[in-house]
Amino acid sequence: MNLSPLDIAAVLLYFVLMGVLGYLTRRTKTFSEFAVGGRSVPATMIFASLAATIVGPGFSVGITNKSWDQGFLFYYLTVAFSIQILLTGLLFAPRLAQERDCNTLGDVMRKRYGRFTQLLTGILSVGLCIGFTAVMGKIGGAMLNGITGWPMPVCLVAVTGITALLTFAGGLRATIATEGLQFSLKAIIVPAMLLFAISKSSMPMAELSEKASSLTSDAFQGMTAWQLIGVAVSFAFGEILIPPYANRALAAKSVSASKKGFLFAGGFVIVWLAIVAALGIVAHGILPADTKPDDVFVALGRAVLPAGLFGLLLAAIIAIVMSSQESVLNSAAVAFVRDIVGIFASPGERATLLLAKGSTLVIAGAAIVAAQFSPSIIEGLLLLYSIWAPTILVALIAGLYIKNTRPLASWLSILGGAAVSLGWQFAKEPGGVPAILVGLAASMALYSIGHLLGRPIDRNDSPSVPV
Repeated sequence: MNLSPLDIAAVLLYFVLMGVLGYLTRRTKTFSEFAVGGRSVPATMIFASLAATIVGPGFSVGITNKSWDQGFLFYYLTVAFSIQILLTGLLFAPRLAQERDCNTLGDVMRKRYGRFTQLLTGILSVGLCIGFTAVMGKIGGAMLNGITGWPMPVCLVAVTGITALLTFAGGLRATIATEGLQFSLKAIIVPAMLLFAISKSSMPMAELSEKASSLTSDAFQGMTAWQLIGVAVSFAFGEILIPPYANRALAAKSVSASKKGFLFAGGFVIVWLAIVAALGIVAHGILPADTKPDDVFVALGRAVLPAGLFGLLLAAIIAIVMSSQESVLNSAAVAFVRDIVGIFASPGERATLLLAKGSTLVIAGAAIVAAQFSPSIIEGLLLLYSIWAPTILVALIAGLYIKNTRPLASWLSILGGAAVSLGWQFAKEPGGVPAILVGLAASMALYSIGHLLGRPIDRNDSPSVPV
């Protein structure tokens, strides 16, 4: 990809700003600061950080590429995700924010169900975060490969490695600071690209509207009812309180800040998804009909944006990847230290902080390896959703609302939900019924059985966790 000097300068300026922010926020003295930013994050930064994390490559580049040949189908399906964020802000995030002695979801689960459930939560959290980092790193690496021509493994190391170093240096505080800048960049340049595209389209609005209607109708007819329900349920439940979002709720300076941050983010995502979906439709008036769907986002930007602004778009794409990866890597490192290592050992404050920082780099390395085997962005996300929701979600939500919890209920729900969901996927989803639906149903049934048969938690197994 040949870039003008202005475009190159814009990309370099972005990396310089990231380096400056990383330097300014590098002084993390305690594990609490690394994990939850000292529990002092205001609502505006919760909103910006959440929004930057949510609108990663899947909900930006991925939706534009999908809308190129499927119209607004995936916009309608992903609106369920926005509704989920709004409901999380109303129902779940405020309850997590009340857990002032918890740094992770595992800490919360330990208080409700005991140490073994914390360990299970930690293992799943780290595994899920590696998967998310890999999926996002693959698309970031592909973008960098297109810009520089470097070998794909080198691009994967560059994108995920730089993100890991920023997270390593400053923890959650650095992550939220850089995400604020990244959020501002993409919230300006991507809507601007849509305006440029509309102004330069060879198709009038009426023709574009007809094209969108035709593509959307064909896409709906090309999927079974079970497939449509499964995708919508995946977006609605697949990311509820995944570790990066839960950490934002735990880091908020107050219950009100947590609630407002999630509500603002949910509203923003509804508008954002409409913008990136519209880009894929408007692209038909600018790009050749044989353009590959995976190339639409970048090709459209190159076609409509002037020199310099296209460089800012490339920087925004990098920001889209990095902002999501930063949150996920930080959450994975914190979960590893608190919910896995912490079950078997009790290192001191300094050792805990060093272990969290070191594990950030190790987890990033594992994600770089996994990225080379990752599926496409949307398919990768849906696969991860089908694992998270049937395992943790039922026990977590029940634990936030039920007083007399039973450890047996959580074990059956987590292990049984995982087994059923993975088994259903291995069997190629008989009858076309999505694995996430079967896994969630099994998880709820097993939790109910465990709650009826199990004994209340032994409070000696779930003391208040140290901050």
